[in-house]
Amino acid sequence: MVYSVYLSEFVGSLIFLLGGYAYMCNINLKKTLVSKLNYIELAVAWSLAVGFGLAVAVIMGGPAALNPGVVFGQWIEKLINPDAGFTLGDGALFILMEFLAAGAAEIICLVFFWDSFKASPDSPKRGIFSAYPVEKNMPLNFVQEVLATFLFLFLVLETIKVSDGNGIMIGVVGFGAVMLLSLTLNSTGFSMNGMRSFFSSIWFAVLPFPNKNGEKVDWAYQIVVNFVGSSIGGILAVLAVNAI
Repeated sequence: MVYSVYLSEFVGSLIFLLGGYAYMCNINLKKTLVSKLNYIELAVAWSLAVGFGLAVAVIMGGPAALNPGVVFGQWIEKLINPDAGFTLGDGALFILMEFLAAGAAEIICLVFFWDSFKASPDSPKRGIFSAYPVEKNMPLNFVQEVLATFLFLFLVLETIKVSDGNGIMIGVVGFGAVMLLSLTLNSTGFSMNGMRSFFSSIWFAVLPFPNKNGEKVDWAYQIVVNFVGSSIGGILAVLAVNAI
């Protein structure tokens, strides 16, 4: 694969994450122009971020995985069908691009919202960059995350498969899929992506955000639910789409 394919994964992931994280900063921090949660607005913001990220990645010529679970699924598909899926090397580079995009998105938010972070000593901040459940119940949250990720990625991957590179079509479906699931299946905190939560939690733990005040990442939840759960959902979605 040419290098632009890997760049497309980075750029698409960055647009996806930056759009969502910027909105989360606006509603969680002080000294912003939004500063108040409106759930419909939240769903639209994340839907636009995901839709534009998918569209740009496809237009740039990439597979638009934008999710470690999709990469893992494509690795398994390669073992089943040597003519399909990602090689180990390609998949590893895609995951690296997703990880770097998560860091770049947080750094950009850190720059643009520096004063807001400084003005928000009592505001929780880990949830800006990673998803947490409405009610924590690890076994149930795990199942919810697997199912929600499968449903979302099945819709998106099936569209990518039949779109013939139509980035606008893929972006619209990505927007619609996020809107649908965000308004109906938000019990897990609405992650469905290890990049969106687990990779970002790593960056949150090491970057110098003002007023973190010792706020700790819930690593057990991030690893079990947001990484393993979403990855299993992604693998199942890839295998189901390729089987069809």
